[in-house]
Amino acid sequence: MLIVDFDRFLMGFSLGVHIPLASIGIALPLIIMLAEYLGIRYADKDFMVLAKRLSLVLVVLFAIGTASGMLIALNILLLWPKFMQLVAQVAILPFYLETFAFFMETIFLSIYIYSWGKFKNPYVHLLSVIPVVVGGFLSGALITMINAFMNTPVGFDIQAYLSSGVVTNIQPLAVFTSPSALIELAHVLTTSCFAAIFIFIAYMAYMLLKTQDEQKRNYYMKGLNLLIVLGAIFTVLALATGIISIATLVNLQPEKYAAIEGNLYPQTFAPERIGGILVGNTLQYYIAIPGLQSMLATGSPSGMVPGLSSYPVDTWPPLIVHLMFDVMVGSGFLVAGILALFVLLILLKRNPYVNRFILWLMILAGALAVLILEIGWVMAELGRQPWIIYNVMKVSDAANYSTAVIPITGLILLFYIIAIPLTIVLLKRIFKNRPLEEELKA
Repeated sequence: MLIVDFDRFLMGFSLGVHIPLASIGIALPLIIMLAEYLGIRYADKDFMVLAKRLSLVLVVLFAIGTASGMLIALNILLLWPKFMQLVAQVAILPFYLETFAFFMETIFLSIYIYSWGKFKNPYVHLLSVIPVVVGGFLSGALITMINAFMNTPVGFDIQAYLSSGVVTNIQPLAVFTSPSALIELAHVLTTSCFAAIFIFIAYMAYMLLKTQDEQKRNYYMKGLNLLIVLGAIFTVLALATGIISIATLVNLQPEKYAAIEGNLYPQTFAPERIGGILVGNTLQYYIAIPGLQSMLATGSPSGMVPGLSSYPVDTWPPLIVHLMFDVMVGSGFLVAGILALFVLLILLKRNPYVNRFILWLMILAGALAVLILEIGWVMAELGRQPWIIYNVMKVSDAANYSTAVIPITGLILLFYIIAIPLTIVLLKRIFKNRPLEEELKA
């Protein structure tokens, strides 16, 4: 089992690095597009400079994200060959289409970067970034469809496969309409944007803390205003899709739902459990809100919710996912509270941009948003354990047990350890050679 644990670690580490990069790749083109639109619409040089400087960030992170994505694909092929063998026969189309989305994004990003100031009508240049926005969202959506297939497999005769190991009655288009696809797409895309936006909110807040130059402060305040509006929108969307996503697990993945909620037995009038301590296979010493879990899951406080005792013990997910869920939700409400406080101060005409405590809270919100994104994915994947494809293939059955993968995947691990610090150094050098004050005066 040591090789399987190594496979799990490397895959988890790679995804842990890649997911924030992918999230920025989804949200940043949208931020750039809106900044340039505001710059054109209101003849505002600050927003134009913001769009141009963020586009440089996008180019660098797009490059490292592309390399990271290729290594993720290599990891899947090396570490989980039996998984890919099945996916290649049944659910490969999203992978193919994601390649076309990537090419569209690459081509139009190149056009966008190299055509600054080349058009008499500035809106023509703005139009060139729209395919980049679409390509980013489409890439995220297509990869998410593979994850939805892993949660709710469709497109072949599952019973025949389980009994004979032969894939029959293949319906390759079914992967696009798996039962969990729609809500998973909505939740993944909104939470990705939520996390990425708050990363840039934290950056703007940090720069406001550092600089006393009025011209620079005006630039960072305008950028923060745009991001706060987007942050508020995606916070609401992430919360709404999250509630729906958890509720759909009642029917689609009841074991995952029961583990997340800490339900050992099926019950009506189920309380929402907050916190607690794991004692063996049970959750104890938690705070209970009577009836709330049943209400959220079924629409009625008397609704029946599933419990782990209804399923074989060897298919129970680890109950640690309940505590992860609490951390994720608690952090989400804390971020929403910080955001609400910032907006309230603006409405009360109290300037939050000069309040160092509030700016530090915005930086904290950025860190919490990344934590929410990462722990949410860990919770979702652990919650499907022991399955890599729910009720079809276990992780232990899909893994590569050959020790030959260790040196190859060790190099992949080394890539991430070296590449991320170098990316930060590169971005710092780029902007050191392009001082903000000079761009604002140009």
